[in-house]
Amino acid sequence: MTKRNIGDEMIQGMTQAIEYLRGNEVGAVVHKVEIPDEIDVKSIREELNLSRQEFADSFGFSARTLQHWEQGDRNPHGPARVLLLLLQREPKIIAQILRNDKNNTHSDKKAA
Repeated sequence: MTKRNIGDEMIQGMTQAIEYLRGNEVGAVVHKVEIPDEIDVKSIREELNLSRQEFADSFGFSARTLQHWEQGDRNPHGPARVLLLLLQREPKIIAQILRNDKNNTHSDKKAA
């Protein structure tokens, strides 16, 4: 049985990523995520049956920012858009992940 060298695998992966960014074929599997231009933040929140404050607290947004998104004054960008898309498509999985992360954070603090 051949022993894996994680360091070499990481270097290979980073090399492939750089080559891909340069436009070269690298033989790696590339997954492109299409995020719609319009994300209906209010409908996502309402589908989860959360108040604006509960939604903001649960997923790390400020209530004011959430209000701007819902009123159409501003649009979510970057990681916020991705999180909102995931919440729209798989809300139970995201909630479970965040609950587990919060539980791990608390246990780490107790151990310190």
